[in-house]
Amino acid sequence: MPFSFESSLPVWMTFTAGEVPIVLVAPHGGRRPADAPITDSIKVNDLHTAELTHDLAVQTRSYALINHSHDRNELDLNRVSQVKQEAPWFLAALVELLSALTVRHDSVRVFFIHGWNVVQPVCDVGIGLRQRVGKLVRAGKGEPTLGVSFFSDVMLPFCEAAQEQQIDVAIGRRYAAAAKNNFMQVFSARFLHDDSTQIRTLAELTVQGKINAAQLELGVGLRWPGPERERFVRVFCQTLGNSLHNGAGPDRKGERDFSALSFLGAPPAEDATPYDSLLPETWEREPTRLALHFHDPRSGLGVMGGVEFDPQASVHSGRLLLSLGGTEMVLFTGEDRRGPDQGHVQIGQCVWRRQPRGLSISYRGTLMRFAHPQAFIRLEDGLAASWIEPAEVDLQLLFPTMNASRPALIQLCQLQGRVAFPDREYTVNAWGFVDVLRADETDRLLPRRLLSLPFGSDLGIFLVRAETPDGPHSAGIVYQHGNPQPLDPGDWKLEYAFEHGRPTRFSVSFASSAPLSLECQGETLTAIPIVRHTHDGPALAVTFGLSRTVWQGREAYGIYEFSEYLKDASARVESPGA
Repeated sequence: MPFSFESSLPVWMTFTAGEVPIVLVAPHGGRRPADAPITDSIKVNDLHTAELTHDLAVQTRSYALINHSHDRNELDLNRVSQVKQEAPWFLAALVELLSALTVRHDSVRVFFIHGWNVVQPVCDVGIGLRQRVGKLVRAGKGEPTLGVSFFSDVMLPFCEAAQEQQIDVAIGRRYAAAAKNNFMQVFSARFLHDDSTQIRTLAELTVQGKINAAQLELGVGLRWPGPERERFVRVFCQTLGNSLHNGAGPDRKGERDFSALSFLGAPPAEDATPYDSLLPETWEREPTRLALHFHDPRSGLGVMGGVEFDPQASVHSGRLLLSLGGTEMVLFTGEDRRGPDQGHVQIGQCVWRRQPRGLSISYRGTLMRFAHPQAFIRLEDGLAASWIEPAEVDLQLLFPTMNASRPALIQLCQLQGRVAFPDREYTVNAWGFVDVLRADETDRLLPRRLLSLPFGSDLGIFLVRAETPDGPHSAGIVYQHGNPQPLDPGDWKLEYAFEHGRPTRFSVSFASSAPLSLECQGETLTAIPIVRHTHDGPALAVTFGLSRTVWQGREAYGIYEFSEYLKDASARVESPGA
């Protein structure tokens, strides 16, 4: 049957009529215009969610409202305040559609399809609650957007079926859909007394058990075309998209107390194996942030990334960035719940494991591959031009014998192993650095300069200096024959030369007070530009990549980073002689 709201939809919003009581919404399926300015705060649109939502609607015969082209930075259909002021047609469409469906059916399912820009195949379910072991607890002031029986009879089978297909499912791990301005909360008791009649109608239908709603945040692996997306579609159609599945009936009014609900999750805390650090005991810092800085001179492969984990936290995160030369890069990012196993951290298919002489890093799964020259300046364009492909990574991080009783927080070490893609394979054997500096010690969201100079097993230099509101903050170290010697801020100077606003050459010099007499020049072999957006401050223009340095006939192949505020970088490009 036709609906009156169809004539009021903007041209960038597509409505698909269905046959079953399921409504799919893709609020962020649009694109940011290619000529849109780069500002301090930009949100990336949820790429591939428009196509995926259409595919799900066709296969399940569901109704769908799909934003297929409009930039969420101009209008965000997942924000209550913006919808009320700028998109009353969206509210009208949902009220008319859901009111009609709840008359004809006992209950209706509503799924908002979003994108989570982690590479792992993961679905974070937002229902106003968070999973804590085998329990659901409130996330802040969030209210549940579905009923207990629907969660037990429909959502849990989806979680179990997804896990069987190697798809990780989380409940509110990152996106709990609990903020009051998150549109998902309209489907809860939180908006029963809103000043909008339409919003009150949606809240009332939900509390009466006639609507069960959830927000699905899908990782890159589940959205980009490929076998992981195909597995997700099959699982969705068999569970959430199957209206004949158990739980189709209405929840009893008021059945939204999840305190008595238990389900299989992570092992209870009291049964968990005692935590054993990923790092040797003498390295221990809590929480720990571990970062890699390696450049293999033979293969030209750059290995960067790291892992962040806290024995007291339920979630840890990690990333692995491989520079293949020029603008070509391969990336993995992910978040995972902390398991009870000793001496290792696992993020999706990426496993960091403690070994007698160091660490092993292994990966089996899909990675995101970029060849876009501005992949991280206009991140959305870079993501849109990327593709996913299978990869195998087997690396060994070897720590040399320590001369000091306690290792420094920046360690010169060796990386060996192999990296294989469908079209090529790399053998890795490089000296570089691993650091366990906390995030606030590296100040990556402030202007900074970072440079690693690994000349070999007997000599290495690592320098990082950030411009903080309280003045320069630096961490530097020299390794000579395994002996770490810290550098004071006044011991060293790092200066860059620029072309077209990007660093191309640099010079390093040490003061007479430093433990080593050094003065050398280097070049940036690759330049990977980024715009790094902060939460509440100006954006940073960042250039990082692989470098080569020569000193007294010895070569150091390392990693560098140069960052400054975006406005300063723009001025530098406009004044190339600066």
